[in-house]
Amino acid sequence: MPLFTPPTLLNAPRWKNMRIGLLGGSFNPPHEGHLHISLSALKGLALDAIWWLVTPQNPLKTEAPLPFEDRMALCRIITAQHPRLLTSGLEKELGTPFTRETARALKKAYPDTDFVWIAGMDNALTLHQWNAWRDLLNEICILCVTRPPALSLVQNSPFRMYGREKHVTLRHAGKKPLDSGTAYWMLDKKMLDISSTKIRENTLKSNN
Repeated sequence: MPLFTPPTLLNAPRWKNMRIGLLGGSFNPPHEGHLHISLSALKGLALDAIWWLVTPQNPLKTEAPLPFEDRMALCRIITAQHPRLLTSGLEKELGTPFTRETARALKKAYPDTDFVWIAGMDNALTLHQWNAWRDLLNEICILCVTRPPALSLVQNSPFRMYGREKHVTLRHAGKKPLDSGTAYWMLDKKMLDISSTKIRENTLKSNN
């Protein structure tokens, strides 16, 4: 039996006093990059588990993704060998279309759990385009896992330049406080150059 089972709105007590990373996205499709970011975050902030929050539809994307249940199934396949990575449909269950609303709802549903939102390089550079992004950063701690050469991009990322949160560069793995208003930056030298968009484009080319 696995150490953890996927979170539900009815099992909040079992997550009491735990440190949980949230990796949200369309996962259209999920890939090894998502896995790599998750495992890096687990170690970097000494997290207990990471929930893959599969969104029904990313509000920043106009194209229709694969069916929700198909994306959930693909995520379960990738996370199956990692018991601390859990695929979740909580965002659909909560009915929250925006990350800020999801973060707020999860904090209310799991009042004794510490959360950190995980973002890859692409999301770190576009976070200022998200709905009520400043409110999001006041709502929840965020971890940006970036790839080299990224130092200048990190220093000049719009949300870092125009936000008011505290920015901390992670130089060593460890149990850091998951306080709202804090943005951690992890420079991962082994980041994979892969994205869901590239996978879809390559699939389309191979089918033509």
